[in-house]
Amino acid sequence: MEKTVIKSINLFSHIKNDDVFKIFDLAEKNKFNIWIVGGAIRDFFLKKKINDIDFVFDINPIELVDILKTNELDFISSYINFGVLIIKLNNKEYTLTSLREDFKQDGRYTKVRYLKSIKKDCLRRDLTFNALYMDSSQKVYDFNNGLEHLENSKIIFIGDFKKKCLEDNLRIIRFIRFCSLFKSPVYPSEYTSFFLKNRNLISKLKHKKISNEIEKAFSYHYKENTISILKILNIESFVFEKF
Repeated sequence: MEKTVIKSINLFSHIKNDDVFKIFDLAEKNKFNIWIVGGAIRDFFLKKKINDIDFVFDINPIELVDILKTNELDFISSYINFGVLIIKLNNKEYTLTSLREDFKQDGRYTKVRYLKSIKKDCLRRDLTFNALYMDSSQKVYDFNNGLEHLENSKIIFIGDFKKKCLEDNLRIIRFIRFCSLFKSPVYPSEYTSFFLKNRNLISKLKHKKISNEIEKAFSYHYKENTISILKILNIESFVFEKF
């Protein structure tokens, strides 16, 4: 049975990034909540270099735009319809996404509703170890056994994996990418059976999306795992042509 795990870590001293403090301070001064989410926390536990730091927040993105303007902060709002804003600090970009749930997904696009709960927000995410949240006190919240899965090289979807991949076809490529994180990744055999039957979904993806995921997979230590699964699915020629 899944249970909420709360674990204290020392991420701030690991990343030594003053921009992160500025973002948390902005939230505190303007009375909204913000968390680091996903890859930065995952990579911390894997003892990998942290390259990107993403955040989620619990107010409407329009409200955050007003706050950013008041504080004269540079930002990009091209994806605000998805609750996404990109803040520019010291020549670096940080993605901030409103807590949300997705609906009316068609494999590539989604409509969104804004939320206040990280526990509900995590349900829209792909894999358990990508649904880790850290608050300003450096407490990590894990609602889906993500930490245990990381420790045991398990790559597990949150909820119904078939539904997840039909909602957003990119999740298939993301799964394949994360297989290169571990020497011997562990996952249900039904995953690859489903991917094989539905490999046509990958052809619907934008070339840039595929290339970005494969490039990241090749930066991991066990990239041969990604290559192996691409061959099993008989899509390596298509993927590498786009890559």
